[in-house]
Amino acid sequence: MKKSILCLALATLGAGQAADVHAQATPAQIVSALENKFGVYPGERRNHTKGICFTGEFQATPEAAELSRSPLFQGVPVAVTGRFSQAGGNLHIADHTPNAHGMALRFTLPDGQLHQMAMLDIPFFDVATPEGFLQKQLATTPDPATGKPDPGKVQTFKNAFPETRRLAQALADQSRIPAGYHRLSYNSIHTFMLENTEGQTTAVRWSFVPAEDQPAYLSPEQAASLDANYLLQALQTQLDAGEIRWHMQITLANDGDPLTDPSQPWSGNHKVIEAGILKLQAVNTGADAACRSINFDPLRLSDGVKASDDPVLQARSPAYAISFGKRSQEASLAQ
Repeated sequence: MKKSILCLALATLGAGQAADVHAQATPAQIVSALENKFGVYPGERRNHTKGICFTGEFQATPEAAELSRSPLFQGVPVAVTGRFSQAGGNLHIADHTPNAHGMALRFTLPDGQLHQMAMLDIPFFDVATPEGFLQKQLATTPDPATGKPDPGKVQTFKNAFPETRRLAQALADQSRIPAGYHRLSYNSIHTFMLENTEGQTTAVRWSFVPAEDQPAYLSPEQAASLDANYLLQALQTQLDAGEIRWHMQITLANDGDPLTDPSQPWSGNHKVIEAGILKLQAVNTGADAACRSINFDPLRLSDGVKASDDPVLQARSPAYAISFGKRSQEASLAQ
């Protein structure tokens, strides 16, 4: 498998082959590229491999119910199983490594439905298509001879997918070293469609913003003395001291906003509503933690919420399923 992926990388990222990088990417190719780049930790996720499980509760506001008939937004407290994570497939990545970070949520709704979200602490995505995501993994896979990505392949990738410059510019002044998972804002990245009881549809993106206004990221100097796994301790310390909460904020699309390109931010003034409060109640890193058996497919939605035709969003579900199937089989064989 590794040999075939390396051959694909050479074929698509070689000189004079730029047009090939836009060939359709399959979910299986994406998962295989992640495995080749990071290695495989049997029984673990192929991406966002290192993480922390938690439980909590969400309660929506009346304003949210006006936008969607989903039981998630009807104001009844809803149980949450969640997971914080580091982007990438390195199970042992140090917490003070500059990186993207995720918060995934499963809501167990009063009527028995399940609703899931998968968010990132970046304002928008770096690529517009699954092809871009695949080619990024191939271009940044370390060369066995040097242990580092080939600069030529990385530059070829950037030239083929110029939208990546937007995110790089947006994050240029951030260290990307988190002060704590509880300090970060998490964004849906993708656009979703909310439907209310009258059949009205509203295109939205959402964010979970910390209730306390504290610095989200540390300087390299501040992080230098921290333990490689300090994020768990930071969570537990804050939880012992008091509540950890996020405000869910829903941003309504304006006419002309891109609805199917996650690499394009929505600019200008937008209507934003306070949609609810998420409270973190407990963290769990045990082998039996509930979140370990959840794949957090962001297309598992309740009635009243629909996915947009964003191709990256649509590709996530089958890729998650492949990863989940592999790790589940590995876990069974290990028993």
